[in-house]
Amino acid sequence: MTVLIALCVPHDQRDQAKAAGAVFDGAEKCWKAHVDRLVALLPFVPYRFRPDRKPPYLRPWMVPQSLWGRNLRALLSKEDWDRIRKDAYARAGSRCRVCGGRGPKWPVEADEGWHYDDTTRVQTLKGVIALCPDCHAVRHWGKTTSAGKQDEALAWMMEVNGWTHAEASRCADDAMRQWHERSGYNDWRCDISWATTQYGVTPIQTGEAIAQDRNQSFVQKAREEYGSQSGNVSYIQHLLYE
Repeated sequence: MTVLIALCVPHDQRDQAKAAGAVFDGAEKCWKAHVDRLVALLPFVPYRFRPDRKPPYLRPWMVPQSLWGRNLRALLSKEDWDRIRKDAYARAGSRCRVCGGRGPKWPVEADEGWHYDDTTRVQTLKGVIALCPDCHAVRHWGKTTSAGKQDEALAWMMEVNGWTHAEASRCADDAMRQWHERSGYNDWRCDISWATTQYGVTPIQTGEAIAQDRNQSFVQKAREEYGSQSGNVSYIQHLLYE
């Protein structure tokens, strides 16, 4: 049985992909490659299929509470944010960089990748990539959990990583514990110099105020939602009422 992998090929690099062995699937409108030809096509191969990577290819990345709402959408002008996110889509050929898939309503969404220094408590932007809605839901585990869709996201994490239910659950629990620890501090700072350097953008003057307003709104919604529930106490509820 021939196994073909969907690739993330930018429009302006289709000739390079073809020369390296990729073939165009007209029905699905994407470039694909035989599983045995992926080494020659590594820049275009979704993470879960790259022979030089090991799982987890996908896991939750939860933002500390004091940083909720503080992102490029808030800190930059709409025009600058649109340029950055659309560039991420184009670089991935409008396919998910993790799994190679696409969403049913819209193909991909922009996901900001952050590094957290737990000593200095600095959140540093490392890049923006394209993710399908399913992969994006795993990354934004807190939002997904609050929407009651954690079972679907957990199943997708199992599928992408080749994990058992226990392995995926343990990863999600670890992410929640880490979020809880980091959210115990209110002095986190946000560094978006990657965006200013890569794209020459400048944060808007009202960005900090917008981020702060969104943070307060998200925290209030969490208080209202988790404060009205009984039974097992969630990490979010425990943090808000400890």
